[in-house]
Amino acid sequence: MGKKAEAKKELILQSAKAVFGKLGYSKATLDDIAEAIGMKKPSLYYYYKSKELLFVEAFSEEWRESLSRIKRIADEEADPRERLLLYIRSSLRYYQKIVTQHTISIRVLIETRVTFQELFRESRGKETNYYASVIKEGMERGVFVPCEAERVGYSMMVVKDLIQFEEFQRADFHKLPSIDFEKIEHDVLFTINLILSGISKT
Repeated sequence: MGKKAEAKKELILQSAKAVFGKLGYSKATLDDIAEAIGMKKPSLYYYYKSKELLFVEAFSEEWRESLSRIKRIADEEADPRERLLLYIRSSLRYYQKIVTQHTISIRVLIETRVTFQELFRESRGKETNYYASVIKEGMERGVFVPCEAERVGYSMMVVKDLIQFEEFQRADFHKLPSIDFEKIEHDVLFTINLILSGISKT
């Protein structure tokens, strides 16, 4: 992609951030974004095939920086078990902030779940690796019993995802006005604690 196309792409991303920030993800359309920069919708499709992809790329750098900051803060916790709980709690609250800030509806969260998981494949892999690395450190320090750290880390990520999605579905089924993020956090941490208790030496 040439410099002119890169500049156009950057203009689209900045305009998209402004439109999403003003209207929220659920109400914003590709037409709104195209109109904001005086571009025809078919031309916008040349750069981005879907609103989901445009939304993720527009905020991807911001999200990566935020998750790196969460990791740095968690790394200040000496105890491996508490470090994992701090990271998970902080990442859940950051996710809540994204959903609330951009007014992403419950229905959209459900409908785009697979798409967003695919787009965040790299971040999800890093999350699993982080869990595994902390578990391995805990094993070396005698906090955790010997175990398959990668499998345990992957299980922790899956548990977090499934509990979130189950709450999305419950809220949608009962036509609730919003998602109970406090319940999600409580249920996730309860289950993660069970997993960690299973590998703890004491």
